[in-house]
Amino acid sequence: MMSRLVLVIAPVVLWSSGACAQAADVTACDTLLAARRIDAAGSGHQGPSEAGCRRIARREIGTVEQRAMIGGAPYECMTIAGAGRCLWIVP
Repeated sequence: MMSRLVLVIAPVVLWSSGACAQAADVTACDTLLAARRIDAAGSGHQGPSEAGCRRIARREIGTVEQRAMIGGAPYECMTIAGAGRCLWIVP
C-alpha cells in the first residue's frame, strides 16, 4: 500500500518542484555597472534598485554573450527572449 502511494505522489512532487524552479526570477540590468551596484548592495534578490534593471523569469534567459570577472564574482550578459540585446544578470 505504501509503495503505491509513493508511486502516485512522486511524479506530482517532482513536477511541482520543477515548476517552482522555472518560475524563479532574477535581476537583469542594461549595464554591467548597474548589476555590480546591486550585487555590492546585496539587494539582488529583493528587487531592482538601479535604473535600467528589472526582474525577469529564468525561463526567458538564453545563452551567454559576454562575461566579466570583478572582484572574483562572475557577471554574464545573457540573451533574453524578446529583448534586442543581452542583459547583465546579477549573480
